[in-house]
Amino acid sequence: MLLFYIAIIVIKKRSFNMKTKLLHEVRAVKSKKELANIIKAQRISERVLADALKELRLGVSEIEIDNFIKKSFVKYGAPILSFSPIVSFGKNTANIHHVPGKSELKIGNAIMFDIGCTVNHYCSDMSRTYFFGKPTKKQEKIYLAVLEVQERVLNKIKKGERRAKVLDKTARDFLTKRFGKNSFSHGLGHGVGTVIHEWPNLKPKSEDILPVGCVVTVEPGLYLKNFGGVRIEDVILITKDGYKNLTNISKNIESAILK
Repeated sequence: MLLFYIAIIVIKKRSFNMKTKLLHEVRAVKSKKELANIIKAQRISERVLADALKELRLGVSEIEIDNFIKKSFVKYGAPILSFSPIVSFGKNTANIHHVPGKSELKIGNAIMFDIGCTVNHYCSDMSRTYFFGKPTKKQEKIYLAVLEVQERVLNKIKKGERRAKVLDKTARDFLTKRFGKNSFSHGLGHGVGTVIHEWPNLKPKSEDILPVGCVVTVEPGLYLKNFGGVRIEDVILITKDGYKNLTNISKNIESAILK
């Protein structure tokens, strides 16, 4: 009798997991209206980032830029954020969840932004890294490596690869080989919708398959303790022919150098 009840529990658990997975998959595929909200939120985020770059100056603090970003989202009609903005300078860019503080901007600093807002409850998400003045050779090397690995992943998606763990492995193997095992310390990306971290998950052990019509981030990063980090994050739409990049902010090395 005990074995009978155990079998019933196992069957119910499997049924629940299958229903949950199906719900996630249905939710992940965005309608035209849902996609329009995400794109609008993304465009607002891009305007806010462009404005924030103009506020960067010698001696300005992370928290000052953070406050400016929050006020700018209100100005553009998107007061509800996807998450608290990340603004980090110098060595703080090595902390993937850095909380903006009193650190002041100096010549030669890396600057990392991770921002997003909501439109009709739908989220945007974007990371960019800049250099306040000419980057060192090491800074440039790290930036170009992150940019290259993002392009490698996007090319795989363009060719039809949809397995999340394969895409994550593409990025992780490339960065680990060049910069060490712990240099890339988070997943490659995640779904975006009414919550900022939605199914599917692009991480090493993920069994998720990216369905056509879902919106995901592709955000490789490198984080070197006591030195700094680089993260480049785009939001993309998975299409029948590959993908469509929904992020319009430049990311080549020239655009990353602030003079």
